[in-house]
Amino acid sequence: MWCVSDYFINEEKMKKLLAASTAIVTIAAVSSANAADPIKLSIGGYMNQYVGYASQDADGQEDFAEVKVESETELYFRGSTTLDNGLTIGVNIDRYADRDDTGGDDVFLQISSESLGRLRIGQTKGAAYALSHTAPTVGPIGNNDGDVQDWIYNPGTANDGDSDVTADQTHTASESNDGQKLVYWTPNLGGFQAGVSYGLDRNDAGIEGPVDVGGNNTDNDTAWDVGVAYNGDFGGVTFGADVTYQQNNNGGTTGAGVEDRNAYRVGAEVGFAGFTIGGSYRDTNNENNQKDIDAMGWDLGVSYATGPYAVSLAYMHLEQDTAANSGLEHTRDQWVLGGSYDLGAGVALVGSVFHAEYDNGTDNAPNSVNDNEGTGIVTGLQVSF
Repeated sequence: MWCVSDYFINEEKMKKLLAASTAIVTIAAVSSANAADPIKLSIGGYMNQYVGYASQDADGQEDFAEVKVESETELYFRGSTTLDNGLTIGVNIDRYADRDDTGGDDVFLQISSESLGRLRIGQTKGAAYALSHTAPTVGPIGNNDGDVQDWIYNPGTANDGDSDVTADQTHTASESNDGQKLVYWTPNLGGFQAGVSYGLDRNDAGIEGPVDVGGNNTDNDTAWDVGVAYNGDFGGVTFGADVTYQQNNNGGTTGAGVEDRNAYRVGAEVGFAGFTIGGSYRDTNNENNQKDIDAMGWDLGVSYATGPYAVSLAYMHLEQDTAANSGLEHTRDQWVLGGSYDLGAGVALVGSVFHAEYDNGTDNAPNSVNDNEGTGIVTGLQVSF
């Protein structure tokens, strides 16, 4: 299979490029004295409260609640200052605030300018994440962020998006884990922008102390990614597209069935007269670092916004090999219809109707406990502050 890493740069060259970019921006940051004001943090965030109903087969499994209440709350602490040399130094501290979810989200320092681009250091997502285009979605439920699996059970070894046998690991977006990273984006040049990053792909790992990537350790997967995107406006018609590549090293686990995971993806969207049409495709080799277990996925959707109203419809299809060279595939198909109404003052009324079908490629028995199909409806309020 053609490897997009051959098209971009190899890992050693990527590390040298990222190190050089870091050095240039850092030298510029200390190259002149300044009398800028110290950073003062502002507080913001959001609270989402939803109630929904889901009907699902889950044959032979435990019963699942048909009606569920769900909440999501996050606090932002952010601030920046501009030095006399023109560089802007910013800090970003995002904290989950729900009762049983007190961990951090994006926590990083950023150095930026129009001529040098942006450099982030800290616990954050990779460069490709910010460059990506996928099918547009409106409302509380998205296709690429695991929202559907919060309501309709995806059978397998896990239901959290890490190693589900029914292609839950696979998606069409770029990686979104907030591991310790160096991330750099170039300045925007005529609508084109490139990015590169290197660091840990696992959340809450390697914040301090030596990073163990040897032996049988699987908690400190190192990852790097690179990508380029274009965004432009042509007389009221907007166009965006991207191509990105990512490699996840195997975290030190050894064996004949272990291999570095790599993936490339493309995405695009077009906007006109309130409509946005977009989609993406992703191809992954050695999914979850399992040698010769490949995966692919694509999504396509459309949204329309006018005044305070917005609606969207998106579909996603995912496939993942059941085993190396098996010829069998686990699949996931889902669609999401969403809508929102802006009530003003940072408050929005939102709702989604969605359907998902999970098919285990190794189990074709009727009423299999490894398959599931369901439909749900969720509504609620999103409040930003």
